[in-house]
Amino acid sequence: MEVLVEKITDESLMRWACSMTIDSESNANLSKMYLCEHSPIRTQLFKITMMGIPTFVSTHFVRHSVGCLHFVKTQREDRGGKEDSNRWTPTNHGMIVNAQALINMARKRLCHNSHKETRKVMKLIIAELYKVDRALRYNLVPDCVYRGGCAELNSCGYYNEIRGSI
Repeated sequence: MEVLVEKITDESLMRWACSMTIDSESNANLSKMYLCEHSPIRTQLFKITMMGIPTFVSTHFVRHSVGCLHFVKTQREDRGGKEDSNRWTPTNHGMIVNAQALINMARKRLCHNSHKETRKVMKLIIAELYKVDRALRYNLVPDCVYRGGCAELNSCGYYNEIRGSI
């Protein structure tokens, strides 16, 4: 399993978007913009390549459709798929995704109610993302951390566990 992340756009595009909303030059920085989640963060685009991930993990990521384009290897037998494919069959999955979509994705895919293999891939994405955009990494947290408490129907207890250690 291999994950690669490339940043497609840069901070100057975000500043341009900010300047359009305030009608003057912007000196905003990515750290503050990611934290407040204003619309210009959607200008920050990433190309994410996941090679050899389990098919069911790919299915989990495909559920995130807002701000994200997915390109997933076909399982069709006439196009190189295997007849005996199952949920653990390795597949390749590419995404073009904006920063807001990554924040939203991490909130669900880092949740301890998410499958451990899905959390593992999300953590690999975050580790690679750190190499190209350190500011965004600190905003990629489980939903309970983001909200200050668990909103799941069946809490895993993670938030209470980390809160108790503070």
